[in-house]
Amino acid sequence: MRTLLTGGAVFVKDRPDLLGGGDVLVDGTKIAAVGRLTDEPADKVIDTTGCLVLPGLVNTHQHDWYIYGKGLGGSMLLEQWITDCLFPLKSSLTVDDLRLASEVSSLDMLRGGTTTAVNHQVNETTAADEDAILRPAAETGIRQFFGKVIRPKDILDDYLSARACHETWDGQAGGRVRVGFVLEATAHWVHMGTSSEEMIVGGHKLAVEKDTFVSSHIAGGTLSRDSGYLKFVLETGRTDPQFLHRIGVLDDRWILAHTIYPRDNDMDLIAAAGSTVAHTPSSEAARGGGITPVKTMLSNGIRVAIGTDGPMVDLTNDMIEQLKWTRLMQNQVHLDADSIPLEHLIAMGTAEGARAVRAENLFGTLEVGKAADIAVFDLMTLHAGPVHNPLSTFVHAARGRDAKHVMVEGDLLIEDGRFTRVDDLYITELLRQAGDRGRALARRAGLAE
Repeated sequence: MRTLLTGGAVFVKDRPDLLGGGDVLVDGTKIAAVGRLTDEPADKVIDTTGCLVLPGLVNTHQHDWYIYGKGLGGSMLLEQWITDCLFPLKSSLTVDDLRLASEVSSLDMLRGGTTTAVNHQVNETTAADEDAILRPAAETGIRQFFGKVIRPKDILDDYLSARACHETWDGQAGGRVRVGFVLEATAHWVHMGTSSEEMIVGGHKLAVEKDTFVSSHIAGGTLSRDSGYLKFVLETGRTDPQFLHRIGVLDDRWILAHTIYPRDNDMDLIAAAGSTVAHTPSSEAARGGGITPVKTMLSNGIRVAIGTDGPMVDLTNDMIEQLKWTRLMQNQVHLDADSIPLEHLIAMGTAEGARAVRAENLFGTLEVGKAADIAVFDLMTLHAGPVHNPLSTFVHAARGRDAKHVMVEGDLLIEDGRFTRVDDLYITELLRQAGDRGRALARRAGLAE
């Protein structure tokens, strides 16, 4: 089937003229042509006038089951939130909780124009857990890059489990499901016994063998001498990036989530390794974590992508919010109204995310031959219009709910703002179940009231 998206502002690197109006032709699962197209035969024509057409957003750091913790944790700083909120909830999850959360989170992200997400696990998963997470996600049509946890406690069993997960799921759903590994390396996790040098080296070796990504929380939390990241830096005499560099594993496979507090030569090490920082600005602000020096990182040659972290932290999966927060916070820190150029900022939410999961040749830009992962955002709204600069309007005034059409591999999953695979009654029932499960989970974890 050939689908023509016509008349919208089209975001293509090095083609600013297309922001004045352009077209994208999709043939089957691939992008067949981009530009100002005339007389192109198409089975379906979608008028995108008044809209911004861009690659589907790529969320490089997300925890799907966090939907159940929205609003819990109150005013806790990160370190207390981890021990008093996250861990009790994590230990009380059921397989059915994971199944429902996966579907709701995937639909939520698709509705906001996110076509790819890295689901970074903080909990150990069995084969049954992985089926509960990945099967419903695949059925929604989203791309999921699943981060399988490896832990040091039963390390040999975890290596076998990680290998089995990769062999079972990597490449499923026509390649929309991919599997990488979570190797927690930040000082907090080492202190809690959930990381070790042996585990990281062995897990990284497996990632190299499978040619996949590695995700890890790095240099985050508060900069407290009593319980925060600084405490562990002073005790160990090294930073998280220095640790990874010293044991010989820091390379371009790593997605370094947060990285709020790079110190000493950290930025040089990250840049030289080609690792990607996954920046989650509203999450970091919600827990009093600080402001990641994104502008300085970019100036230092570090690749930075964008993530949402999960709604238990900041109550949102909206990637546009993250783009806006990223730019405004860097503007404020640097007293610069153009701290991150809009074109690069949007690339951080698209192309850089694709590169982080080692899929830059597959999606992330609107190029002929790439997968038709496309999001069309309506800018003709009361809260966004009138439009002078579509990129500025998108970043500063649009919302995730403005996604009008969303495609993954040419499959139109959102059309005119509505799901094509499920109806409103189905969504309402999902949300009712999610509410019931969230409250029951909070009670089991001792966090209700």
